[in-house]
Amino acid sequence: MDGFRPAEKGQNGLHVESEAISQDIEALERELARLRSRVEDDSSSFATLEQQVAELRENLLRTRESVTEREARLAEKQKELDEAKRLESLAAYEDHLRSQREAADRAASAATDFLASLDAYDDQTLNLRRLLEEMRAAFGDDERVSEVESVLQAEPTRLRETWEAVTAATKWRVNAVVEEEVSADDLAQDLENLAQERRRARIKEYFGKG
Repeated sequence: MDGFRPAEKGQNGLHVESEAISQDIEALERELARLRSRVEDDSSSFATLEQQVAELRENLLRTRESVTEREARLAEKQKELDEAKRLESLAAYEDHLRSQREAADRAASAATDFLASLDAYDDQTLNLRRLLEEMRAAFGDDERVSEVESVLQAEPTRLRETWEAVTAATKWRVNAVVEEEVSADDLAQDLENLAQERRRARIKEYFGKG
């Protein structure tokens, strides 16, 4: 019996060790099952993420294409708007005609007033020259006669800049009308009459006595 008991003790020890190993195996199997389940879950999640990324990439490409298309359409519409405004402006030519005619009327009226003022100035200058002749006959060469003579002598210089400006402004317009072969009927009637019916005899008298 003394020899048998150690054997029993050895068997019990082996039994305890096998149970421990079995428990370790079961624990490892549980851990392995848990990890495999986690791998499956992670793989499924990763596959889902890959699909989402692919969808996002496709959506991004479509969105970029839409942006490019909209930009092109916007640029085209802007061109259409600019062209429509340009055509509307051209179609409103009557407004431009009216504005031009109104400006021409104002210029004609101002020119008429200027010529009337010039006629009045000529009248006063001729009257002053006649007065000078009468004063010379009546008073001789005294201070009063000298004063009138001084005014008449200073007269060309006094208005020279104005005459030159008016002459220059009128000259190129008259030349332009001739070069473009614009008929006299196209000119304002008042200006045409004033230009053609200027008092030649009176001007001749004006310069003759000067």
